[in-house]
Amino acid sequence: MDLIRNNGHNPKLRVLIQPNIGLGSDARDPVVEILHKTLADETVLTLKTRNAHWNMTGPDFLELHNLFETQYEQLNRSCNEIAERARMLGGVTLGSFDEYLKHTRLEEKPGSVPDIMHLLADHETVIRFLREDARKCTEEYEDEGTFNMLVEKIRMHEQMAWILRSIIENDPIYGESQEGIIKDERSTAK
Repeated sequence: MDLIRNNGHNPKLRVLIQPNIGLGSDARDPVVEILHKTLADETVLTLKTRNAHWNMTGPDFLELHNLFETQYEQLNRSCNEIAERARMLGGVTLGSFDEYLKHTRLEEKPGSVPDIMHLLADHETVIRFLREDARKCTEEYEDEGTFNMLVEKIRMHEQMAWILRSIIENDPIYGESQEGIIKDERSTAK
């Protein structure tokens, strides 16, 4: 699809129709950049969650397999909303893995399958970035539409992180043991 429209006067001259929504390009352009980073983060986290879903093994296989499927489906919808918001603001959405990897703020580890702890850490990282991005959108760029969308994403990631944290919080490898002491095999080895 051709994103540049003909202005109707000169068939060889093509102009991009910019949105007239009360935000100038001086606000829209940096917000679109924020959305590019957010979309890249969501896309990378979606793929990591799919990776965990596809490669899950062990006694909790079915429960975690279904949980990860639910989460990557939510992340897919989130990616779509973010991409559409960038288009609403007159931007062109990222569309290649190379672009996602250049814009993401998450660490990518090719060849590894993320476990719950790594996915939890990524969700919490995304939450921190979203908080800062939402603040910029409302305070610096006065873009309440993007601000509200980013707040929704914060809530989504907080819920996903809470679920992941709840699964492992009593696991003696990750969380506290029954006595309230974090189990660390290095401290007991002599």
